[in-house]
Amino acid sequence: MSSTKTHPIPTALLESPSFQLERLRRRVRDMVEAQLNSQETTLREFWVLTCLVEESAASQSHLSDTLAIDASDMVRLIDALEQRGWAKRERDPRDRRRQIVASTKKGTKAHGQLAELVTAAEDEALDASTNKQLKHLRKLATSIISAGEDDS
Repeated sequence: MSSTKTHPIPTALLESPSFQLERLRRRVRDMVEAQLNSQETTLREFWVLTCLVEESAASQSHLSDTLAIDASDMVRLIDALEQRGWAKRERDPRDRRRQIVASTKKGTKAHGQLAELVTAAEDEALDASTNKQLKHLRKLATSIISAGEDDS
């Protein structure tokens, strides 16, 4: 039986960026996943579909690199999108060994609906934040991620 009682969090953890980011990530992800589960899809499937809609088409390896998802997991994600009719694979005419993945019309339409659910869940997860705070959060996250990519 789980207790609803909350335990005090040590100050050192509350001041730790890694702890803070993990708590925030978990809160947002849990709320987004709950909304996407109601549509029988996952956050990672949504991410792949977003890339396909935004980029028109991409190789499986490009998607894996972009989203930092293992290649074998990417195959399963694309399989799931194909089973729903949201994506299709085609051989790359320039390199027959490569698979090019593209969103279908049905996938583009589904993405629009899912994006609304994701945005609403993110807004709910961050409801205590002001627009100004969220703008700063996005700017800070973009800056940190960009700096990390420059180091790579």
